[in-house]
Amino acid sequence: MRLKNSLFAIACCMFLFSGCSDPGGDATNKTQIELATDFALTLSCENVGIYPEECVLFDPENPYLDVYIDEENKWDLHNASPSAKSNYYLWATALARTPNGENQYYTASALHALFTEGGSSNAKKQAIRVYRSVLDNFYDDVTYFLIGGNLVPFLLRDLTGMRLYDPGGDNLASLFDTPDEALDALEEWGYSYDIDSGELDSL
Repeated sequence: MRLKNSLFAIACCMFLFSGCSDPGGDATNKTQIELATDFALTLSCENVGIYPEECVLFDPENPYLDVYIDEENKWDLHNASPSAKSNYYLWATALARTPNGENQYYTASALHALFTEGGSSNAKKQAIRVYRSVLDNFYDDVTYFLIGGNLVPFLLRDLTGMRLYDPGGDNLASLFDTPDEALDALEEWGYSYDIDSGELDSL
């Protein structure tokens, strides 16, 4: 049985978390933070985790408030994270500090995983809204996967369409009652998803 919270040491001198101090010289005294592993989610504001809202930076439940996050060490922090809830706070914080599609997509992905694992209705509702933000605000952005030793770019809009239409391939629960409902929602937002090609386009 999972403990509600796990205590994870984050040593600023270790390479995994190099950059715990701010490069501008405003170092944090924290050497360890408590990362949540439970499934409850309280939204700190209506649009938390959705660009351009930054309220996650003032959320007292956010364990990454005093942790320096940049576009390189975010992956080390992600790999060390113990839970979907922890990942949500990580990626939402990264998004608020460095707005881009990758940070937006992985915020949605963490919420999607949190809903899958614990059934949080807040996580489900917000995941749908955050996926939409990927399309509305970061339509042409990409993320990279390591394939055959090479970093291969993937359009986030296509990954978003797949996650909404058929997330089972990633072992995630459906955010809609049926795949057709997902397609209807995309159409209402102004997008279409081709289930054969896996490509998403604007209408």
